[in-house]
Amino acid sequence: MSVFIQNSHISLINSIKFNKKDFTVLSIGVMLRDFEGFTNNFIKATLKFPLYLVLPMMFIDDEEVGQMKLLNIEYQINKKSEWMTLKVETNAQLKLIMGYCEWSACNGVGSFLFQGNGIHYGDLWPNVEWIHPTEFPNLDWKKVATFIDIHEVGFTVITNDNRINSTIKMLNYIPKEYEIDLDKSDI
Repeated sequence: MSVFIQNSHISLINSIKFNKKDFTVLSIGVMLRDFEGFTNNFIKATLKFPLYLVLPMMFIDDEEVGQMKLLNIEYQINKKSEWMTLKVETNAQLKLIMGYCEWSACNGVGSFLFQGNGIHYGDLWPNVEWIHPTEFPNLDWKKVATFIDIHEVGFTVITNDNRINSTIKMLNYIPKEYEIDLDKSDI
């Protein structure tokens, strides 16, 4: 199982609307066959609770919502029922939700993760359009330490966290069972 870490291509940087001068943008690539479990292990090693996630509703049904309720996961669904925002505070909650994120990603639909201080559910509703950058119009990016766009080939990590703001530093947080593909990495 292998991953690569790169400085993000300008097209990925421009796919999200944020204040670019305050953040470093990195890409972590994961082979689809190796994706299962990587997300949970990477997030658990890298970020601190609470975490806030935005999931597409197209893959969430009553059974998944029931599992979230059993684990006491706080969530909101927007009025159009397109997105769900969640607050994750434990490893058990993280494992469940990362499974949903991986499932969505493997089906070509991304999800978003935020870590920071003073973040509120209502601030996280995205505007996602194919021809425009994804935007979080109500979000104060000064409250965000790390944002991760989880998609079908890995992650785009937007961070101002000094622990993980370079490809070299990020190496310390890749789960040990994953080999770093040095030919594809910017190290």
